[in-house]
Parts: sequence; structure tokens; C-alpha cells
Amino acid sequence: MPVTRLSGRYRRPDGSAIPSRSIAEVDRVRRAVFAGLPSEPTRHLGEAETCVLITTRQEFRSSIWITDDASAGRFARRRGITTKETFDLMNEAVVDGLVTAEEGHRLLADIVAAGNHLHRISRHPRDLLA
Repeated sequence: MPVTRLSGRYRRPDGSAIPSRSIAEVDRVRRAVFAGLPSEPTRHLGEAETCVLITTRQEFRSSIWITDDASAGRFARRRGITTKETFDLMNEAVVDGLVTAEEGHRLLADIVAAGNHLHRISRHPRDLLA
């Protein structure tokens, strides 16, 4: 959701003000949990915003947070947020018949080979069948 800053206050697209306590909470989580630096105000901003949104807005309470960052996942689970990793999504795709176990295993390996970090990977295609 785009946010604009007018007259020293942050506003939603509909013009309603975003409470400063929400902005402060996002920044607190960004810095304390995700090690965001004051000199890099947008680093880890998405993770912090997601966490605060899911935990403070009733309409997002049943959301699922997808992350391959182990510490972010642990923090989210401690906050009661349902969390999944890429491995979990691939496992569901295999179990639901969207891809074969061999394809899922290869896709996870390709993601890692492309330089992306996955907290969990399959060692063998059968790992995706459970």
C-alpha cells in the first residue's frame, strides 16, 4: 500500500493518517529484530512492516508469512505468525501434484545454484513427498 508524507504525517492513499505509533513499531522491529541500521532506513523494512501488519491488524491475522530467513521465521513463529519457507511451498506443490518430486528437487537446487539462500533444501526428491 503506497504511503505519502504530508505535513509531517504519513498518510494512506485514501488520505487517512497512519498512527505514528505504527511507524515507530515498524522501525523498532526493523532495528531490533532484523538488525536494520539507522543509516539504511529501507533495509529489512518489508520484513518489519509485514510482521507488524500481521500482528496488529485483525484482517491479516490468518496470513502466512513466507520467508527463507531463519531468524525472521523464528521471530514470526514466536509472535504466533504462521510461517513457511520455499521448501514448504515446494513440498505442497509436490504433494498436490503440481510438480513431480524430481522437478521440485531440481527447482530447489536451481534456486540455490542461482545464489539464493534457502534455509532448508531437499537432499533427495523423496524428501518432498512427506
